[in-house]
Amino acid sequence: MKKLSILMLVVMLAGAVLTACQPAPATPEKIIETVIVEKPGETIVQVVTPTPAPKPKKLEIFHWWTAPGEREAADAMFAALKAKHPDIEVVENPVPGGGGVSHRVVLQSRIIAGIPPDTFQTLGGAELKNYVDSGALQPLDDLWKELDYANVIPGPLAKAVTVDGHPYVVPLNMHIQNILYYNLKLFEELGLSAPTKFDELLAACEAIKAAKPDMVCLGLGSKEKWGDAFVFDSILLEEGGPEYYVKLFKGEIDVANDPVFRASLEKFQKLIPYINSDHAGLTWDQSVALVGSEKAAMVIMGTWAIGAFVKGSNWQPGVDFGAVTFPQVPERILLFHPDCYGLATNAPNPEETLNWLRVVASPELQIPTDVTQGGLFARTDIAPTEFPDPIRQELQTYVSQNPGKLILDQHGSILPATAQPIYWDIISAFLAQPDVEKAITETANMMVTYGVKEASAWYQWP
Repeated sequence: MKKLSILMLVVMLAGAVLTACQPAPATPEKIIETVIVEKPGETIVQVVTPTPAPKPKKLEIFHWWTAPGEREAADAMFAALKAKHPDIEVVENPVPGGGGVSHRVVLQSRIIAGIPPDTFQTLGGAELKNYVDSGALQPLDDLWKELDYANVIPGPLAKAVTVDGHPYVVPLNMHIQNILYYNLKLFEELGLSAPTKFDELLAACEAIKAAKPDMVCLGLGSKEKWGDAFVFDSILLEEGGPEYYVKLFKGEIDVANDPVFRASLEKFQKLIPYINSDHAGLTWDQSVALVGSEKAAMVIMGTWAIGAFVKGSNWQPGVDFGAVTFPQVPERILLFHPDCYGLATNAPNPEETLNWLRVVASPELQIPTDVTQGGLFARTDIAPTEFPDPIRQELQTYVSQNPGKLILDQHGSILPATAQPIYWDIISAFLAQPDVEKAITETANMMVTYGVKEASAWYQWP
């Protein structure tokens, strides 16, 4: 026992010295019990400590929803998660910028550095494929099977988020790109009908200019350039039809000798005088605000503009502004993209991320989020009457009944991610200094330089 007492004294003194030489931990470890077990020829000191506290549940998420209507929608998303999983702490990294242009730069830097977030906002189509090809996302076959998700969303939406037969993200909405919003009271005052084709748009602009010379006909924000492509796409879709539209962005059209692309540029040039001259410095939400402040009569923008009108301008659909898909000839096609979230490769909190994705797929998240932000529901089993406005009630019904009318747009992109910004540059440069021959040559060269035909072969429509 004397030997044992000396041993315990040495242990206690050594512990005291070490404690004095080191800074005190934030939460000292408390010894609950000391058990001394003696065996012939040896003495064992066993220290029993409490079970470590469980690791805090966190979800680090990257997104770009910061504009009016978007920020409120992000809050609705996280409220839905909190209701289902109150123990998960959300760590946000919002990066401003419509369509996620700035967001991608920051996110890709994190991924390259080996410190990805758990989940991040991405679009379907070529952008998603780029993340998949670089190994940044994990396939979600088991989760989709668990949720039976392929059977509650439109087929074209499922195709837009599937690469090589595997779904990699969970879409929470569908945004329609080609919508023409207009000042409803102004159109009623002037006796104008909402344009559904290019000639009607041009005629409306001429009538508005004659009656309201200080008002811009078509508001536009070109700061991130994709807004320019939105307007041109609408002209292109009417001029060539849906099959042509898909073939063009799959690199299957000889642009250098194509009369449709040329005619579309010539029509686009006719529209330029009716566009606000300061468009190069404006963002998409500022172009919507031009209509909301009665400085412009119309704007071509996606469904997310509904949230911007309501939250940014205090305008109500069907009261202050109307909307039609544009064009509606030769047939009514909806150019779309989804907002999605997936599971990042090497995500710090994979289990929390999967729980987040389960919530993303649920009506409990999609209804408050999509109603607020402006998109349509990804799920077609949610009643269209959940939307408070007639615009989306009609669109949701049309999509549910006509899923084959959905084609990927400029955000979701049939074009490969490397070619997409080059195309935007070409269209934006044309808008600044119209040159039909130059735009045709540059577009034809882009198709070859970026191997568009091969890179876009993955996309199938219908």
